[in-house]
This record gives sequence, C-alpha cells and structure tokens, in this order.
Amino acid sequence: METALARLRAKTDQELCILVARQLRRSRKLAGRGAHRDAAKDFLTAKALLAVADIPKAERARLERLMHEVRQSIELPITAVA
Repeated sequence: METALARLRAKTDQELCILVARQLRRSRKLAGRGAHRDAAKDFLTAKALLAVADIPKAERARLERLMHEVRQSIELPITAVA
C-alpha cells in the first residue's frame, strides 16, 4: 500500500512540475503581449504549485530560475508577491 502511495505521490509531483513549467511559459507569453494582469495570475499560480511540489533539487532550481526571469518580465508589484 505504501509503495503504491509513494508511486502516486511521485507521479503527482512530476505532473506538478510540468504544470508549473507550462504556467510560467504561458505567463511569459502573456507578458510579452502586454497582458500583465493575466501573466501575474499565472505566475502566482505557478509559485503556489511549486511550493507544494516535492521535486528534485535540480528541477526546482531550474524552475526557480525560470520563475525569476518571468517575474522580471511581468514586473510584479511587491505587494502581489508578498
């Protein structure tokens, strides 16, 4: 039973990782089109998902770098990130 739960958790975490990357890419595209409010919403969603995902350090570091780049492109106000 525990093994099945561990496999399910690992699969869920991997899917969360994919979803975070998609949200960040979408956010960057929206920011490029000038839709900063929608870009900020997607960015904050990705940030929340990344907070709960238990993913390898290398993948987390890659996503955090991408998140940093996206954040700079949408220029989030400090109050929106806090």
